[in-house]
Amino acid sequence: MADGNVPLADLVTFSNGRSQSAEGTAYSTFGANGVIGTSGEFNAERDTAIIGRVGSYCGAVHYSPDRCWVTDNAIVATAKQDVNPRYVYYLLKRLGLNRYRIGSGQPLLTHGILNRLTVPRLTRAEQDSVAAALGALDDKIAVNGRIAACGDALIRARYGETAPTSRIPIGELGDLARTSVPSHLIGRDENYIALEHMPKRHMWLPAWTCASGVISTKRRFVAGDILFGKLRPYFHKVGLAFVDGVASTDILVVRPKEPDYRGWLLAALSSDEVVAHASAVGDGTRMPRANWADIAAFAVPWPGEGEARRFNEFAATLARRVEAAASESRTLADLRDTLLPKLIP
Repeated sequence: MADGNVPLADLVTFSNGRSQSAEGTAYSTFGANGVIGTSGEFNAERDTAIIGRVGSYCGAVHYSPDRCWVTDNAIVATAKQDVNPRYVYYLLKRLGLNRYRIGSGQPLLTHGILNRLTVPRLTRAEQDSVAAALGALDDKIAVNGRIAACGDALIRARYGETAPTSRIPIGELGDLARTSVPSHLIGRDENYIALEHMPKRHMWLPAWTCASGVISTKRRFVAGDILFGKLRPYFHKVGLAFVDGVASTDILVVRPKEPDYRGWLLAALSSDEVVAHASAVGDGTRMPRANWADIAAFAVPWPGEGEARRFNEFAATLARRVEAAASESRTLADLRDTLLPKLIP
């Protein structure tokens, strides 16, 4: 490794994103906390690092291997000539940029702050080695993410293709689990799921955190329950819990009446039809909340007991594969985060 440090500005060029993009699906759109949608245009080239510029995700760093659109809530970090662009991403992650933000009410990172930072001087060969080692782990995590996405798509497709014999209220398939737990009875090591841990329109819940920071009453859930984000339900946050734990009270915990109903209940609750209904009848305008009574009364397609049982077997097989992939991804992410400070001092 070459001796000494160099200004970050010697390795990276920074530019702000732009607010408006053309409608379309050709490119991912990045905000301060990662992908937030799609665009018909791009304003950042392949192999770009994206840094959260303002707000609560100020300093968060993401990577796009493909061309993308970056909003004005983020900064585009472009590797200079003869600098490995993926190394730049890991370097920025290593710096912990959130600690350099300014402002309290509206945290902010500026180009000036970033340009003044100093970083280790690594040769191109060393940069390539770091990027290859850490990138291999992230590439496998990305493959596991695609497995989850395919499982989601397969269940939605089969749900839509299964010929219903009738319609049935959701309340005949599942019950609302109402167990509340005050904060002083929640273990610090218990699993905690909030809305921020629930991906949009994705019926698996592979992420959670520990409950050490919980300071208010939460809802108890168990593995196999279905969590439905009731706050602003149009965000379409519905998924299957892989672990036991506690959830934010902005989340409804729905438990199947029978184990054989779980797959159909999951597909129904996460369907566009049910989410649209919950959004339409929710209480409030600025921050609407869905009510279980409204959801439970809503009738969804029902294929009959036998087909529902076969559907559940199909969904359960996919769920086990997705859960295994998610577990592997957590292990790989821990390894990556352990290696990062060792490979980039």
